Amino acid sequence: MPKSFMMQPLEKHFLTWEEATQTDATLVGGKGWNLSRLAKYGFPIPVGGILTTEAYRQFVIDNQLTETIESISQTLPNDNLDEYDNTLTRLRKQIRSGSLPQSVLAELVRELNEMGLINKAVAVRSSASAEDSCQASFAGIHDSYLNVIGWENILEAIKACYASLWTPRAVAYRRRLIIADSDVLPAVVIMEMVEAQSAGVAFTCEPQTGRPDLFVIHANFGQN
Repeated sequence: MPKSFMMQPLEKHFLTWEEATQTDATLVGGKGWNLSRLAKYGFPIPVGGILTTEAYRQFVIDNQLTETIESISQTLPNDNLDEYDNTLTRLRKQIRSGSLPQSVLAELVRELNEMGLINKAVAVRSSASAEDSCQASFAGIHDSYLNVIGWENILEAIKACYASLWTPRAVAYRRRLIIADSDVLPAVVIMEMVEAQSAGVAFTCEPQTGRPDLFVIHANFGQN
């Protein structure tokens, strides 16, 4: 019987592109959701999948970070975050020194092995739940990692993606757009690296002025 995410909503934390199309951006993040839809409609998406926002929730609980994050979230101001830099740095260190739940680890290593990605170069990409939405793009706000090779390095990159939710730039961005910290949860896309001839990003609406009649493309040769 084929795997079905909808049949096991609480047990599966790493979803294939196909499984992700049965969910929404609150579970797989904006980037993961859009990649899954591209795959659905026949675009050539590299092999991979998405570690869900629920895995992050379990990570926070298992590492006893819930109260710390809630306290910091309530304390941080809307501007002038400089004096809270040490507080945010400590939180990021706590996240990066944490451990993913054993059930998530077992599932993740099994799925990546089945996809043949454990020992291949992969991209580990942040995919926040409010990212690439009508409200905000979060372009360049959260961290992603390229050419990650090996199980231990993949785990470190996942936690680094989690930690990037709490950089000064990420917090300031949420405050400026009046988005609650609790509304931005990180999923993580893990996908095979490709040897890009060119790479970049395109904006179908000019980002500084908001003009819909102007397209902006930033690109370079190779991996950008």
